[in-house]
Amino acid sequence: FRELEALPDTLPAGGYLWVASARREFEVGTATLQAALQRWTGALLFDLHVSDLLNNQLPSHFDYTSDYDLLVFRRLAAGAGTSAMFIDDSTGTLASARTAIDAIDTSPVGFAVFDRVLLTVHPTDCQVREFFATRLAKQAQSGEGRPGARLPTSPADLMLRMVNHMVDSYLELRRLLTRQF
Repeated sequence: FRELEALPDTLPAGGYLWVASARREFEVGTATLQAALQRWTGALLFDLHVSDLLNNQLPSHFDYTSDYDLLVFRRLAAGAGTSAMFIDDSTGTLASARTAIDAIDTSPVGFAVFDRVLLTVHPTDCQVREFFATRLAKQAQSGEGRPGARLPTSPADLMLRMVNHMVDSYLELRRLLTRQF
């Protein structure tokens, strides 16, 4: 794993490329990214899929082409800095429960999975993107991270790990909400 400052001209000799973008950054740089995808994979994202990746209201769904798979996963998580709103049931009230519900963030994360490229489109300041960028950098730096840990071997493997992390976050939120109510 190596973080790059800009999009490379070519794919690495081995491995794959993960391009993580905030939704607004993706919108502004679509033409540049499409040109890079054309160089790297010989394919472009369909216009409908670009619209899907930009749509902040889109529900979770899957689509595919002969060149790539597209997954939009609508994550459900506690908003940043809201953990104090999920208090224990000894001090919870109806008002605090409503505040906790209002703090829930539902934002889509988009994945375009090519053979050697993973494009992810996230909400601004996405905790999932930051978590994986930090985690992969630490794993690569230390060689292993923790026993049994390994870097994702393909774009699909990284996407699966990211979706799994979002599901785990949902389950944690569910636990907090159950305790709240």
